Amino acid sequence: MKTQMRFQKILMLVTLVVAALSFVYALSFCGGTVYQYNSLYDQINKVEEVEGAEALFLASQKYNDILIGLSVAFIVIVALNFVMASQSRRNYYVTNYVSIILTAVYAVVFAILLLVFVSNTFSLFAAIDKEVAEFEYSLVMDDFKYSIANFILGYLMAALMIVNAVVLVLNLVWKIKLMKGEKQLLKGVMYRDASGREEEVV
Repeated sequence: MKTQMRFQKILMLVTLVVAALSFVYALSFCGGTVYQYNSLYDQINKVEEVEGAEALFLASQKYNDILIGLSVAFIVIVALNFVMASQSRRNYYVTNYVSIILTAVYAVVFAILLLVFVSNTFSLFAAIDKEVAEFEYSLVMDDFKYSIANFILGYLMAALMIVNAVVLVLNLVWKIKLMKGEKQLLKGVMYRDASGREEEVV
């Protein structure tokens, strides 16, 4: 049980870090080349010259707002586990089961939405003519840098949340098995018969 309790404490801290990372990613969702493309529509007013800039701007801004809200809710849900002492309890109660399962389910739903948002944004991003965008951007601003790093990070973030959710569920199963084992030991009465053999009476 001691090994499991150490693991559950580390796991809860890792889960909190994952939630915090989702917030950081949400804040940077429209960064990099997406920001430069969005600038062509929002700041430089090159929407006519760069086809698809408006669609990318509107979609990425909408997704960005949703992701920020989802990530804040994720942090709050993970914090609920610490309120319920899921990181330190030897025996779990209904509130611990609820908070952990809620966290795992939310993480999976969040990850699926993130995959959808990233994929949709990337499709709009890829539809823009890079050479035209770079030319129009360079007329007003310098250092146009093409990068898809934000999308790669988005996919990695979603994968991390799904893995974290799976580990949360597996740890809960492990915890339940150990709790059942301890209860059986507490209920059992050991005695030694005349032959010296030990038996357990339930």
